[in-house]
Amino acid sequence: MSSVKFIYPMPFDVRQLHEQINRYAQAYQTTRCHREDRLAQLCAPLRDGFAHADALLETCRAATRIPGLRWASALFDAGEPINRQFPFGQEPDRYALVAADGSQILPDRHKPFVFAYVQVGCAGLVYGESRHPLVEQLRRVKRSQLIEESALFDERTGELKPPAEIVNLRDLMEIELMAQACRMARDADLQPVLVADGSLVPFALLTSRNLAYDAERLLNPLKAALSVIRDCGAWVCGYIDRPNSNSIARTCALAGLSPDAVTERTLREREREVAGVFDRHLLERELAPAHRTALFDPRWEVNAPQYLGEHAVRACYVNFGEPGRPIIARIEAPQWCAGAIGALCAVLHRHARLGGGYPLILKAAHEEAVVRQEDQHEIEQAIEQALLASGILAQASFKQEAKDRA
Repeated sequence: MSSVKFIYPMPFDVRQLHEQINRYAQAYQTTRCHREDRLAQLCAPLRDGFAHADALLETCRAATRIPGLRWASALFDAGEPINRQFPFGQEPDRYALVAADGSQILPDRHKPFVFAYVQVGCAGLVYGESRHPLVEQLRRVKRSQLIEESALFDERTGELKPPAEIVNLRDLMEIELMAQACRMARDADLQPVLVADGSLVPFALLTSRNLAYDAERLLNPLKAALSVIRDCGAWVCGYIDRPNSNSIARTCALAGLSPDAVTERTLREREREVAGVFDRHLLERELAPAHRTALFDPRWEVNAPQYLGEHAVRACYVNFGEPGRPIIARIEAPQWCAGAIGALCAVLHRHARLGGGYPLILKAAHEEAVVRQEDQHEIEQAIEQALLASGILAQASFKQEAKDRA
């Protein structure tokens, strides 16, 4: 039997995608033109001369009362009208700034052994004092969890659980690490200022269809960590870079609609009008540099009293850019931290300038938390040696072995 040999694979030729790329560019242009046409009208409620902020709030409240419908728009019910902008506040004289981030290795069924790994770390700086020992102490604060094979498979289907399960664990470990770092800052007699990369609320809770089920494994640990942070007198927020929410756009789309005219049909019609429009598109035009929008309720189901309760989140947008070069980000904080939102914006504004548009403290936390390729290789080698010591020779799938030989 003669052996079969394959020559080297054909090199990639982007010219083969020429027609598809042109279609993509045309579709992108069409979408952008449609968005620009809508922005002029949608931006009106954000401007200082808008005289119907109270009426728009009542229309939004009417939308929240439609049975069986959750209208996911921004509800400006915190005493700050939709068309107000606020300059950032003042940084405290003396404080500890702490950021946390996480990284993970997802399971791969083709590897010799199946495992997952989550690692979270933090970075900190102290302002108002030089060479404070807390900075180095925080670098050493890490949490990690190696997840064994039996915990990674669904008992009903025999398949690997979705990667979101690992991400959920990482999100909880991040907020719990922040609570630990918060205690350390308070013990050092410093004002803790905490920032997470992304929302404080795990994405699974923002999209959950069964919050009662998710309460035990996700919601309760989140609330416990937030309670520790609150009891330490800390200021805490999540920072969302390049946000893709359209909650304010949805609210603006209801301008001119009376509360009596609000029905599911009219809401769906207005919803179609904002397709492809994100809040940042409006705010790149309207939000002045070094200013934030009014605080609003993002109208998540998890924000209800029976779920997050006292830890319900309020949000705003900030412009960390300059005239002609806006940098729009979203800030989310528990409602008990709303009074410190101006100071939080000032702290993050400083670090956004230091980081070239993205907060430097979050970059530092990422470096502390990231699992690099060489780290993964070391973990895999250590597991393999431990298995060999137990008399187990693990074998990769034939597919993986074929890839490794290539």
